[in-house]
Amino acid sequence: MPAPVDLSTPSSRREALRRIDVNDPRPGHALLREIFDLERSWREGPDPGEDDEFEQIYVAAFLLFLIGDPADSLRLYAAKFRTGDMDLGIGFDAHAIFGAGRRKTLDWLSEHGHAEEHDRLAEWLATSEDPSIEDWAAGTRERFYSPQGRLLLDELAP
Repeated sequence: MPAPVDLSTPSSRREALRRIDVNDPRPGHALLREIFDLERSWREGPDPGEDDEFEQIYVAAFLLFLIGDPADSLRLYAAKFRTGDMDLGIGFDAHAIFGAGRRKTLDWLSEHGHAEEHDRLAEWLATSEDPSIEDWAAGTRERFYSPQGRLLLDELAP
């Protein structure tokens, strides 16, 4: 059983993200879900945080995208379309929702009774694919990771 990871602060969550291999994030799937949820709660909470902490939710979303589990689409959808945080609603890329692929994601939503999410994302795909999901993924990887797979975010003060 893996050792517990401290996720109580933005700096500890950043260090946890740093330990997840961008080339195969699947072993960290449960941890990524937890980090993503904590980052969203932090963003929507009363603590304004520091300017350099805001990107962690985007890194977690990108790694969830790479895992490609359609069940994560609801969590990612909510961060984009059901948030009370204006910056998150605007800045969160809907592209991240489609890690399982366009069709598989939409099929999963439909099969699991999420018609509203299915319809909104189908419309988004029809009207908003600039850049394409594939180009977004390549650009996001470049933004957050070195060619060697090292997370490019600086360490945060504890």
